Amino acid sequence: MNMPIIVFLYDSITGATELLIKAVIEGLGNLDDIELRLLKLGSKFSISAFQHIDALVVGSPSIYGDMTPPLRAFLTNLREFTERHKLTLNGVKGAAVGSYAWDGGWHLERMEAMLLSLGVEMVAYPLAIADRGGKMRIHPYDIERCRELGRAIRVSVA
Repeated sequence: MNMPIIVFLYDSITGATELLIKAVIEGLGNLDDIELRLLKLGSKFSISAFQHIDALVVGSPSIYGDMTPPLRAFLTNLREFTERHKLTLNGVKGAAVGSYAWDGGWHLERMEAMLLSLGVEMVAYPLAIADRGGKMRIHPYDIERCRELGRAIRVSVA
């Protein structure tokens, strides 16, 4: 049996969203039987990283009530690849997680809509986490919620 492939595509400006992504990965548990592809926007990677994947987790902070412009552009490009039958994401399990400071995390609804338009099947409601600023940026309860999301993703690809 092939190992499931899980892609984490994210953008992080202050580090809060990256912290959330790492907590989701912790929730996956033992990584010996999973191929993990961690793709941070701004780093170099190929679109082929999205071929034959089992799950796609997308993360972004809120910027003026929306996901970051680089993530929006990337997801729009992915949609063009799927529409032109250069990439298939139908049936891929998915999740969205992100941080926000004041707007309630509305950008997660937009991220979910874009994932659904790609044919991704969401395994959980989008997880919007408040970035409280200061020394304790993310509440420990919210870190545990991210770990729970990781456990749900693992179950979905098992």
